[in-house]
Amino acid sequence: MLTSMALFARHLIPVAVVAVALVVTAAVFTFARPEYHPVQGTMVSAPAKPPAADAAGAAGWIWPDGTPGWAPGYLLDGKFNVSGLQPVEVQAAQLAAARNILEASSVRVVSSIRGNRNGVLAILAASTVGSTPARTCLAAMLLGDAPVVWECPGMKSAHSDLANARVLVAATTFTWRSRTPGVKPQHPLYLAGVARGDVYRVVLHTPGRLPMVLYTRGKTWGEFSSASAQPHGGAYLAVYGKHGLVQKLPLDVAPGQQRVFQ
Repeated sequence: MLTSMALFARHLIPVAVVAVALVVTAAVFTFARPEYHPVQGTMVSAPAKPPAADAAGAAGWIWPDGTPGWAPGYLLDGKFNVSGLQPVEVQAAQLAAARNILEASSVRVVSSIRGNRNGVLAILAASTVGSTPARTCLAAMLLGDAPVVWECPGMKSAHSDLANARVLVAATTFTWRSRTPGVKPQHPLYLAGVARGDVYRVVLHTPGRLPMVLYTRGKTWGEFSSASAQPHGGAYLAVYGKHGLVQKLPLDVAPGQQRVFQ
């Protein structure tokens, strides 16, 4: 995992998520450069945002200020697109939201990261229509034309209800091939996620590398993202509550695949 991503978890928002993620990743894969070459990025401070309620179940997916996230294409200080997406990139998600009786115009970007030209990994949020108070629903957006599936905590009776999940994560493992003969392909792991309100810390563990704190409960919505080397697979997220470790979430994503975890 890359040390600069820890700053993101400590109240800094990527101005150009595409650029930041790939520029820092390039420091790890200096001998295996991807085909995608972003422009130089930077980091800026963003206003503090309150996390979801410190509670288990559906109550832990309720934010005090309502639907969390940035409007797609929102410019901080009129210059920096802190959402990491252009409005056109959430049109499929908006259509899926409308079909699920959610307010399509309320779709927001909670977390995002871009690894190539095939799209963005993101966590999206939207509010319900016709309920008082409005409830927040979430979706993990994958690359390309993968369908966007909205989850409304507490709306299902099955164990798969998002209310029972401590984190929601979109992840993929890329295959980067070097132009230098004899150099093995690299398989970086990219992910974007958000934590339930009763989660106090999220730590990424990858074989052969030091653990990296992606999120600490504080003055953010609970979002996190990372781009890290994954030379042998076996990565997992360690999720901590107020009193210690509560879950180990394996990130089983083969090269070229993408998945949603919760």
